[in-house]
Amino acid sequence: MAIHYSPSSNTIACGRSGASLSATEDQAQVSCKLCLRSLDKATAPVATNRTPTLAELRAAARAAKAPAAKPALPATVSVKAAWQQKLEQLPGRNRLPRGVARQSFV
Repeated sequence: MAIHYSPSSNTIACGRSGASLSATEDQAQVSCKLCLRSLDKATAPVATNRTPTLAELRAAARAAKAPAAKPALPATVSVKAAWQQKLEQLPGRNRLPRGVARQSFV
């Protein structure tokens, strides 16, 4: 029969319950493997060097790709003019906005 670790009178480290369980507070006498694992986890040092999670890697990549401060447009500029200004700043001649006027280059 296994001897379980019980830090208090109403709980057992491995989570089992029952009237016939033998429990002790002395860690040297414990023979239940689950109780021993929970004792090892409690005494193990916290790992400080760990690999970053996928979410942390994605956040770092987004932060690296994020452009610096965008120039603010004046409040009186219309949406159409702001869009045209944004497209004109993009590289290449084919970024001109499509509109009513004839386009010189596509």
